[in-house]
Amino acid sequence: MEGKHVGFLSFLKSKPEPAPAAVKAAAVPSAAPPMAAPSAPDHEGDPEAIVVRAEIVDEHHRLCGYRFSVPFGGNRAPLPEPVLIETLVAARLPQFAQNRLALVQLSMDAVVFNRHLPLVAPHTVFLLDRKAGDLPVEQIAGRMAALRETGCKVALRGISLDAADAPMLAVCDIAMLYLSEHTLAEFQSLIKQLRMRYPDMKLAVDGVETWDEQRMCMSWGCNYFLGHFLTTSDKVDPDAKVDQSRMTSIELLNLLRTDAELPAMIEVAKRDPGMTYQVLQWANAPSNGQTTKVTSLQQAFMVLGRNQLYRGLTVSMFRLGGGANKARDESLLEVALTRARFLETCSTLPQSKRDELFLVGLLSLFDALLGVPMASLVDKMHLSDDIRDVLLSSEGVYGPYLMMVMLLERDKVDRALEIAEKLGLDMDGIGPVGQAAFKWAQESMQHTSGDE
Repeated sequence: MEGKHVGFLSFLKSKPEPAPAAVKAAAVPSAAPPMAAPSAPDHEGDPEAIVVRAEIVDEHHRLCGYRFSVPFGGNRAPLPEPVLIETLVAARLPQFAQNRLALVQLSMDAVVFNRHLPLVAPHTVFLLDRKAGDLPVEQIAGRMAALRETGCKVALRGISLDAADAPMLAVCDIAMLYLSEHTLAEFQSLIKQLRMRYPDMKLAVDGVETWDEQRMCMSWGCNYFLGHFLTTSDKVDPDAKVDQSRMTSIELLNLLRTDAELPAMIEVAKRDPGMTYQVLQWANAPSNGQTTKVTSLQQAFMVLGRNQLYRGLTVSMFRLGGGANKARDESLLEVALTRARFLETCSTLPQSKRDELFLVGLLSLFDALLGVPMASLVDKMHLSDDIRDVLLSSEGVYGPYLMMVMLLERDKVDRALEIAEKLGLDMDGIGPVGQAAFKWAQESMQHTSGDE
């Protein structure tokens, strides 16, 4: 284990427990000043809107960015584009796009009226639909060129290989392709021709549902992939074995869960030198406030405490792998942290139940992480009946919560809000809590990335 885990548990310790109204107020990020607009917006968008993020995975399996949208749900009407853009500014999209891709769909009129300027950042990608507005090719190409002049990139949907479309493709940074709009033979031919004619243009494919589809598109030359494949299991092997380091973590988690005595936990940790090193690194993190160096596992467990050690071990399971799956595991961790934090903070349940919801969010992706059936994993862990029920059959007291967050992840806002209403949650607070969870997960990933 390397020093990148230092500070991980101490970061997770900062768990505010505000009242529901306070959650709602604190969860709304302050609006950032427009980066290129002539003046600040008159208002800060819709603070109750639900910002939906779809993962963008690159050819190295890194979660390199997100597509951001603000769908409407329930009785709410679609946001006017100026309010939608201000809402994304308030959600700190320009700050996110300083380092990672942020894909946002624009209308053709947005370019004419400079509505997009507050969202401009080095990694902002504006998506235009070639078929929207029925404009001549020359006008679309002109608007794409105008967008690029502001320092951002441009993606285009609805492209063709017709010679008449060449002016648009010449100023296109990313071609947005959709699996469902072509037969496989047509899709492969389209990619081949685009690669040959426009070698500098990146190809993004949406609607990727499985890892097999992702590998197929990648082998044909695509660069970016959107869809639900990241959180699905890839080639689950019912006879697969969990590696030793992760087995050690699971054994420690079981001991913590059953309130085992300290000597028993120390004995398990000692079997794995890497685990011993990691726990000591956690305990010696500067933010833990230790004036003297922690040199024994007994001291380390005392400093960290059971609850934070349990959380840290659970999260570290995503980082105990290596090799070809390392980037994929890190991507899954980011999704899992966002999911877990949302589940923890969306409800008014007692803190012990919210702690369990946090674990449900993390554990719900363990089968995708390890390529092992969930039933096999659950059998190896001492979990409460409530956690077992939701992980094995999506049932029990936590089932609706997990279903709600998964629907939000898949842009099914109406159905998610129906569940939220049945659960008695603050409907207007779902959006702010979701945005706060995303921000918390981003900070957690940065805090523990090892780049410091």
